[in-house]
Amino acid sequence: MRKIATLLLLLQLALSAAGAENATKKSYTLYATHLTTEGDIVEATGNIVIYSKDLMFRADRARYDRKKEMMLLEGNVVFFYKGSIVNKADKMRFYIKENRFAASSVFTQELHSDIWIKSAGIRADKNLFALKKASLSSCNPADPDWQIRFSSGYYHRDKEFMTLYNPRFYIGKVPVFYLPWFAFPTIRERRSGLLRPVIGLESGENLLFMQPIYIAPSPSWDIEFDPQIRLNRGKGLYTTLRFADTPWSKGRLTLGFFNEDRDYVVEHNLKNSVHKGFSFLYRSDNLFTKHIKRNPYDYKDGLYVDVTGLNDIDYINLEDDRKYAVDKLVTSRINYYMSGYGDYIGVYGKYFIDTEKISNDDTLQTLPSLQYHKFSQILGIQHLIYSIDYKFKNSWRREGLGARQHELAVPLVFTMPLLNDYLNITASENFYYSKVNYTDANASVQNARYLSNYHRFALQSDLMKRYSDKIHNIQLEAAFTIPSLHKRHGYFADFVPFNLERKNIALKMNNYLYDSNGNGYLTDRFTQYYYYDKADKPYNEAENELILRYSPNLTLRNTLIYSYEYHKLKKIQSGIYYHGDRYEARIDHTYKDAPNETKINFLSADFSHRLDRRYSVLGGVDYDFDNGFTKEWRIGLAMRKKCWSYTLRYKESVTPSLTSGGTRSLTRRGLYLLFRFAHIGGVEYKLIKNVTPGTQSENREEVRIPDISEKAQSTIEETTSDLPLLSPEKEEEP
Repeated sequence: MRKIATLLLLLQLALSAAGAENATKKSYTLYATHLTTEGDIVEATGNIVIYSKDLMFRADRARYDRKKEMMLLEGNVVFFYKGSIVNKADKMRFYIKENRFAASSVFTQELHSDIWIKSAGIRADKNLFALKKASLSSCNPADPDWQIRFSSGYYHRDKEFMTLYNPRFYIGKVPVFYLPWFAFPTIRERRSGLLRPVIGLESGENLLFMQPIYIAPSPSWDIEFDPQIRLNRGKGLYTTLRFADTPWSKGRLTLGFFNEDRDYVVEHNLKNSVHKGFSFLYRSDNLFTKHIKRNPYDYKDGLYVDVTGLNDIDYINLEDDRKYAVDKLVTSRINYYMSGYGDYIGVYGKYFIDTEKISNDDTLQTLPSLQYHKFSQILGIQHLIYSIDYKFKNSWRREGLGARQHELAVPLVFTMPLLNDYLNITASENFYYSKVNYTDANASVQNARYLSNYHRFALQSDLMKRYSDKIHNIQLEAAFTIPSLHKRHGYFADFVPFNLERKNIALKMNNYLYDSNGNGYLTDRFTQYYYYDKADKPYNEAENELILRYSPNLTLRNTLIYSYEYHKLKKIQSGIYYHGDRYEARIDHTYKDAPNETKINFLSADFSHRLDRRYSVLGGVDYDFDNGFTKEWRIGLAMRKKCWSYTLRYKESVTPSLTSGGTRSLTRRGLYLLFRFAHIGGVEYKLIKNVTPGTQSENREEVRIPDISEKAQSTIEETTSDLPLLSPEKEEEP
């Protein structure tokens, strides 16, 4: 819709430019076959062309009143502005001094986007642009595939807002959608208003209605109210506050509740009649270092907060009609770090809520953990460096054994190049100490101490050679680890990690092939450990990763992990990816069979085929070989033209869903129809059938209309999903 307003705005700017030119005494140039002057009236006929720097008019007849500064154009009137828009009209009256105009039977087109407007009449002044009996589209004007007709429309330039009355959406000549009134902003700045409603129909919950209300009083914060009604179940309200308190930080706070009807609670045996909770997400990339006056750019710090509190899992399930919880564990995190001048300090905390437990008093929490790291520094002589890493971790719970662990690691590393840099030798002494004090322990549980020292020697080589049409790079490393001091005392709990280094040889080899332009097309990485401990199998695991870019369109990838102890492949991941002019395909297979881990044997594939320049067929499947069932399959048809496109897709999926009444498997069969109209927006229609074992089938229909206000928000939330954890601990988000 923004393109429509842009079109009208360009036309109005053209008129403003004309008025400005007149105000600065810049005249128009007029050419005509016949020209007559009588007093203040100038009349012209035949091949009329009137132009200035940015404007040009063409008409059969023209009349200019110099006293009133009014120009009347009649007969095949054509108006151009900077080559961006073209307008045709039967008659146009242009008041240059007052900077307003009126025209009848107008056709206006913005050449870059192909969008056009036909109107029985247009009038405009400085702040208001009005259209009467108009239609718009971006398809062929002679016979458009789609168009929007409206009785009247107004563009308020000062408010940057457009209003349409009685808009009807047509496919061909058939009306398919009607609204009595439709309004939208024409700028990217956020505006208060109603967002896209969600209307659904389910046999289990009857009518579902959600109507978001959006309020944006300031560029730095906004608030959204999401009231909802599930007619046979209950009603609730979720409220979200989004804010940016500094140029380096942003956050989001959500509070919500849903009140169940008594009959629904009894029928489904729910744990709580009211589901309530909150979530808080905040990130700052410059919390305290902006206050450092001396060389602030030498310091970096950051804060990441992701906290969720709830009384049961249905707080998540009911927040959004398309979101279902699949993990019983809800994790909250708070991370802060600061680094500068070779030092790093981190403070972390994690809190877990197991939604299947009645009480989380025995759930182990990490509150807090601390880390100090001294980056590698030269120690007195050349080639000798050291680093320091200290960690404190408080593993705590209200009921049960807890632990406070201190860990200290200090490596001393000597490195030296040999044989004219063809070889590099590294020798290191590694000291490790850990102390554990247990909390809420009985007399039989002793605090733990662990002290170790191990030596590591490594040979490394990094070689590169150019051939006629390729470049080969090989990286080799052989590392020998020898434990020396090894003292332990006390009780070693299974939830407390220790660095138990064993005697081993590690062999690594990386191969890279590049073409003559330096583009990599082959990557191969191999790692093998050999252990000397008699209690263990000597060969632990071999891992190999291969990536082959066979052509610009075809890529193959494979990862293998082989266990010598169990004499089998523990993990295989393979993928084939093809992207061509007419075909696109993706096949991923994952196989994992390791002790004390969940077995996985899973295939996921997608494909699409262009039948011609407009139509494509697409499909996909996700299959679980281990459990012998299809997790999801999908098939569809897509059509794409210059001015519009649609996708029709059928999908059937099986999703595990956690509720406060227990875990259940939800089968969703859905028909999805998505229309997209060039420069306007889209409409999505869904017919969904939910089938849950032991319950009735639930049929849901959803109609989604174009949401202009939501697109115009440019909300703070849009970039929140890619927030990294601000610690060296590479933990994945839940």
